[in-house]
Amino acid sequence: MSGLRVYSTSVTGSREIKSQQSEVTRILDGKRIQYQLVDISQDNALRDEMRALAGNPKATPPQIVNGDQYCGVWGGLGGGGSVGRGLW
Repeated sequence: MSGLRVYSTSVTGSREIKSQQSEVTRILDGKRIQYQLVDISQDNALRDEMRALAGNPKATPPQIVNGDQYCGVWGGLGGGGSVGRGLW
């Protein structure tokens, strides 16, 4: 696969996950970075793919991948994290 992908879910009871997903897409949109939003709630195989790429069997969205390179997990800009390493 090529291009930037953001693994997310449209079905979650977690306000934290919803907030993190919104912030990731807001930042990418604001920087006019094209990406594909991959909804892992549509297929368990997508969730398994996200977790395999992240190298963590318990990884939760949002997760960011560029091509086949795992870029990182959302850590929040205010919390010392970043929106994926190596994106900009």
